Amino acid sequence: MKRLVILALGVATLLLASAWSDGSIRADTDHPIRDPATGYMVATRMNPQPPAPVWPTGLFGLPVAPFGLTDCQEMMFYANQFGLPARFEALGWRESNCRNEDGVRTSCCHGYWQLDIATHLSDHRMVQRYANCGVDHYTDVNSDEPLDKQRQACAAKQLYDVVGLSPWG
Repeated sequence: MKRLVILALGVATLLLASAWSDGSIRADTDHPIRDPATGYMVATRMNPQPPAPVWPTGLFGLPVAPFGLTDCQEMMFYANQFGLPARFEALGWRESNCRNEDGVRTSCCHGYWQLDIATHLSDHRMVQRYANCGVDHYTDVNSDEPLDKQRQACAAKQLYDVVGLSPWG
């Protein structure tokens, strides 16, 4: 009998300790239930955490640059995604002031690193490489859209892998 009273007092203490300021009593956050598919006991979160925010992705499922970066930081974010050497920071500044948007162009070339897409696509070595980056026209790399910026960096990396720095000489 003494054990029963002690057990009852312990349960009452736990219930009072879990009472909220409004006087209600709430259950623990995890509640065991039987999974109907497997028959195993599993814990179910009664007050699930909200899902983590999904960061927008672009080319190859790579994330787009976070908000608040300067133009040069954003350009290097994309350059780093595709493994361009650090030299491309100075090239991007020289060629476009680190900007990749419609209107940042010369007579032939577009984007961060002023790629001459039409000429590059006439080179049999570049056609498939550019296609792998989703580039088959200058409009694919010439805007302020994150996907165009990723394609610009991907295409620049493909060009660099084939001919080195000579296009920027």
